[in-house]
Amino acid sequence: MASSASSAALSALPFPTCFSSDDDSDDSDDAKPIPPPPVSAETCPPPPPQHQQKLRRWQLERECNMAMNALARAGDVDQVLAIFAELWAFGTGPGGASPPNVLCYNTLINALAEAGHVEEAHLVFDEMLAAGVAPNVSSLNILVKMYSCKPMQFDLAFNEIVRMRELGVEADAGTYSTLVTGLCRAGMVEEALGVLEWMREEGCPPMVQTYTPIVQQYCRKGLVEEAKKLMDRMEGGGCPPNIVTYNVLIRALCDATEFEEVRQVLMESRTEG
Repeated sequence: MASSASSAALSALPFPTCFSSDDDSDDSDDAKPIPPPPVSAETCPPPPPQHQQKLRRWQLERECNMAMNALARAGDVDQVLAIFAELWAFGTGPGGASPPNVLCYNTLINALAEAGHVEEAHLVFDEMLAAGVAPNVSSLNILVKMYSCKPMQFDLAFNEIVRMRELGVEADAGTYSTLVTGLCRAGMVEEALGVLEWMREEGCPPMVQTYTPIVQQYCRKGLVEEAKKLMDRMEGGGCPPNIVTYNVLIRALCDATEFEEVRQVLMESRTEG
């Protein structure tokens, strides 16, 4: 299977351990409360056997996910698949097999998507559901990015948002922003504006990363006034433009030799901080 560098990074959960601390009591201060005794390996009782098994499995998944992420970034999708298969086989379920957690599934799906293996990525997602592993919003965002940024199959991206809602996973601002970015890259500004309205209907406020691709597309099309109106709308909606948004507008104004307006925009951007 062809390989390509992965752009996603999934964070591991904190692993519970027993901590040791030095006794920092001050004999000169009689009023100071006596600190509790330090917790050591001897005073920290081991978890019950069933918990030990879960902890070992959790640690294994964590370490495998880190390795899968590193291999995906290096473009070695075959090795990502190999580690995932071994993790499936080394489980705690009947016959010694159990599905990996959602983080590992997300890493594999993203690696396949980044390598252009769209069908395989979706097959793995379907396998995850069949295995009883609940998807999360990161799963949704990976699929939306896969459909809206590579093959530009926006109808499938939309369908995934609807489908995941039925599974109890709500799209977040990042989901919609990914869809907007894909639409803008395809030159579909009106559809991107439609996503903004959709977000408002869903009670999901757009963020600056949602607006900026639309501003950029307006500027590329020479619609600088429309870009400025959208930036005013951002201000009015409590989402002020950031330095990236202002730079997009300034570049367009420079291309149009509107240098006096460039000066005004620079002053405005400094005022906004």
